[in-house]
Amino acid sequence: MPKKKKETVKYSKNDSFENLEAVQKMALNKKGKDDEIVPDISVFLKAEELKGKLCGLYSDKEISSGTVNLMGSVKIDGKELKINVGEDINTEHKDD
Repeated sequence: MPKKKKETVKYSKNDSFENLEAVQKMALNKKGKDDEIVPDISVFLKAEELKGKLCGLYSDKEISSGTVNLMGSVKIDGKELKINVGEDINTEHKDD
């Protein structure tokens, strides 16, 4: 029995974007009773959201770029107290 060749599927962001645009057009031109046009706004908005995600407009991770106040060590009665509060700002976090 001869082996079947595996087909390589090529699907790009552009292909996906074009398909989502087609879905949006169908959603806006959806016909209801008596052939009246009744747009399906929820489908349109979902396709819009997926297009935005595809283009990188939405991010799952919040990136905050605020100021950080650092406090140096404190000396009380000649003893140096090292305050260790919060996280080291040089540490990278990985959410796995």
